[in-house]
Amino acid sequence: MRFRPLPATLAGLALAACIGLGAVASLTGALPLLAAGLPAWLAGVILWRDVPRRVRIQAGVLLAVGGLGLAVGFVAEGTVDWHTALAGNALLIAMLGAVSFLRLIAVPPTAESADVPQGKRSLFTTLAGVHLFGSVVNLPTVFIMARRMSDGRTLSRQQAVTLVRGFGSAAFWSPFFAAMAAALTYAPGARLPMLLAFGVPLALVALLVTFRDVTALDAGAFVGYPINFSSLWLPGLLALAILLAHSWRPSLSVLGLIALLAPTVTAAALAVSDRRPARTLADHIRHGLPAMRGELVLFLSAGVMAAGLMSLVTVTGLSLPFEQFGGLQAGLLLTVLVGLAIVGVHPVIGVAAAAAVVAPLDPNPSLLASCFLAAWGIGVAVSPLSALNLALQGAYSLRPLQILRWNGPYAAVMIAVAAGLFMLHPAG
Repeated sequence: MRFRPLPATLAGLALAACIGLGAVASLTGALPLLAAGLPAWLAGVILWRDVPRRVRIQAGVLLAVGGLGLAVGFVAEGTVDWHTALAGNALLIAMLGAVSFLRLIAVPPTAESADVPQGKRSLFTTLAGVHLFGSVVNLPTVFIMARRMSDGRTLSRQQAVTLVRGFGSAAFWSPFFAAMAAALTYAPGARLPMLLAFGVPLALVALLVTFRDVTALDAGAFVGYPINFSSLWLPGLLALAILLAHSWRPSLSVLGLIALLAPTVTAAALAVSDRRPARTLADHIRHGLPAMRGELVLFLSAGVMAAGLMSLVTVTGLSLPFEQFGGLQAGLLLTVLVGLAIVGVHPVIGVAAAAAVVAPLDPNPSLLASCFLAAWGIGVAVSPLSALNLALQGAYSLRPLQILRWNGPYAAVMIAVAAGLFMLHPAG
């Protein structure tokens, strides 16, 4: 889809301002987070016309639900939580925009002249490649690899399963993934080292299960992607720096660190490797940042919904049939969130709603965030209505029921494994 040039440029500049102001607000406290929220809303308003109709309908429903909740809160208590409604997801949006810059330095090379790899070794490298590159570059990784791996019309079951599960499982641990941004936003106080201690083992299990399943489908005929891992060293170094900085000073916001460092490191790398780094960065602001229009509108409206639901919970005294949020409750919530994802509810919507409903239980933030990460990664892979699977269905003649049938047993296994890890959690 081609953007309208002037609105896209204005929206890109607004999102760039959101990134910069979000980093300053979260790391220094010199500005309120609302300073980052307002330009994000400006970009959302500008790009509204360019957002797919299906996403606009979802966003409209979220805004209506949130507005109703805020109205009820105002009538009952005389106050409206405008800050959460307008700025609750500002840092999440800033982080996603910042991570998009990494695509300029870490996209897997297309290597059109390379021999097409086949067999078990190709399966291993392709699975690892979509997982690691996807953890940094996100969805474009899958589309780049699928385009090369397909026969021009469709993907085989082995290829589709490898790409979808390998990518989705990166949500369990990657600090550059939207799942991590949402988890840290809606479970404030969660510790990144604890999330990695949960997410990395879960991702390894997911990759092993996928390797086993695809091997059972005849790995010898698997046509993979000619991966070159050399361009991952810089994002890997960035991830390590973020983890060390957060471990050294836990008060530093992980999202703020990413918002600051991802564009900075990208600019520094381009200054060395690109003949016209300023033009490359400007093009990304004009075209790359506005391309996140769907996520932007959904995340803005999800923030309003979360504020409205929190207001409703406070006013009505809504309570769950539990007195605490432990490993058992996390497993039940995970199952519900994956079920919602299967019927088309975007993960950020489920996460925002769940955070508001379980808040009265005073959940351990790291346990709650781990539940959100697991739900996001499993839901993305199994749901025929996730953005990833919808795109693959449209491009490669895959059917929704195929996606569900191929990945349903995997989802059941991963829910069980995650539930077991929840029970081992210190707060489980």
